[in-house]
Amino acid sequence: MTTRQEVNRKIELHIQVLEQHLDSSFDKINNFIDQVFILDYSISKITSTKSELQQPKFNQFQLIGQSEFLENIVYEMKSLMKLNQKNQQMINDFQKHDEEQKKQISNLKNQNEGQSLKLKEFEQKIIYKFIIETQCELILKQKQAELKISQNEDILKQLSQSLQFSYQLTFSTTYKHNRSSVTQDGKVIETNEQCCMCDQIIPKNRVIQFAVKVLELGFVMIGIGFRDIVQSQDFKSCYYLGAGTYNIHWSGYCYNHDQPDKNQKEITFKFSRNDIIIVEVDIQNKYVKWTKQSTNELFTLAIDTSKDLYPCVHLNARCKVEILNQW
Repeated sequence: MTTRQEVNRKIELHIQVLEQHLDSSFDKINNFIDQVFILDYSISKITSTKSELQQPKFNQFQLIGQSEFLENIVYEMKSLMKLNQKNQQMINDFQKHDEEQKKQISNLKNQNEGQSLKLKEFEQKIIYKFIIETQCELILKQKQAELKISQNEDILKQLSQSLQFSYQLTFSTTYKHNRSSVTQDGKVIETNEQCCMCDQIIPKNRVIQFAVKVLELGFVMIGIGFRDIVQSQDFKSCYYLGAGTYNIHWSGYCYNHDQPDKNQKEITFKFSRNDIIIVEVDIQNKYVKWTKQSTNELFTLAIDTSKDLYPCVHLNARCKVEILNQW
């Protein structure tokens, strides 16, 4: 039940009470009037003498009755007036309360309308934020996809260049010890004596890889080197400090051109017959990295890039290795 309905119900109840009081008061007044006009039947039969004698008494009685009658009427009227005033005051109070309730309801309605507007604004902001975030997410995913495609393209390009370099790579028939034998279009070398360089220079503008497979193991080193320094030493013992090469030895030792703390130290992995060693060279970042394909063991070494570098191997005691076109 609403507040307005509750107020109307209370007003109706008070009006009913007022009507009951009015009915009761009017009944009393009617009874008093009836009493005034009721005359005793025996008094009407009295003789005129007796009537005259008794008339004062009757008049006295009549006056007394009228006085009481008037007092009762006045009392009832005052009661009715008080009750009427009380009920009127209650009605006024209820009306005032009703007006206050109406005002409060109007204020609440206005507040609700204001809150509804704010809620709509907030909902619009949320929707707008959701749309922006969704668009940003879609753009981000699109950019990530484009980047991934771009990265994949770069990876494929690098892989293609590495495979191309490895495919073109051959052992030199010129820059090697004269006891070394190069066969199979420059892809295989076997010897029991010293160093052999490759014909192709390592590019300076990209990362390259090449792979060497050990076919026969005696004394094998795999690495890179400065061709002019190696050539100046007649391709013999070119793995010590200052000898111009960076190598890993099958027994797990490192031999290099310019780092005494790592030269002739057992700090890399071991490899043996049929192992494939992948060599990665980055001239711009100045490193060479060896990876054993079967175990993913790896070793990285800093390099001097002030001069041209070439892939090379050191062989001794009857060895045979092959440059792979793919791996």
